[in-house]
Amino acid sequence: MIILICGASGSGKSSYAEDRLEKFKSVKKFYIATAKIFDSEMLERVKKHQAMRAGKNFITIEKQKNLGEIEIPENSSILIESLTTWLANEIFDSEDSHNVAEKILKDFHLLKEKCENLILVSDDIFSDGIIYDEATEFYRKTLASLMIKIASEADEVIECVAGSAWCYNHEYF
Repeated sequence: MIILICGASGSGKSSYAEDRLEKFKSVKKFYIATAKIFDSEMLERVKKHQAMRAGKNFITIEKQKNLGEIEIPENSSILIESLTTWLANEIFDSEDSHNVAEKILKDFHLLKEKCENLILVSDDIFSDGIIYDEATEFYRKTLASLMIKIASEADEVIECVAGSAWCYNHEYF
């Protein structure tokens, strides 16, 4: 099963994703943390997420990019937190940022083949109505493209808003 969960900051998407991961019957459940700690604000966010998953028996893997390299046993479930951060890591650490979307999709497919269930969390960064500089707009368009492609392959697409989750089916794609 492939699940894409999206929402704004503070929408409850991470809690919802962890709850879904917990409910899977898989013997091993992996939480792939993509965040790079580069300031005190990010450190606090990471600590919050660590506290949220404490005691849930997830196997945490901290990997910022090249996620397709991760070895995952068959019949496992994976939660990637988050597509948004994973993309940023790949773009800003790449000499060829224009091929990053293809690289992420390749890694996504590698992980999809290795596991029973795959949950991706992604941020909604499209609602503010602001036109940004060229690099930021490239990032936003690339994220949107990735979300569309992953959503088209997903069994469920969930939007979290103010702590509530809404499921969309493929009739809308």
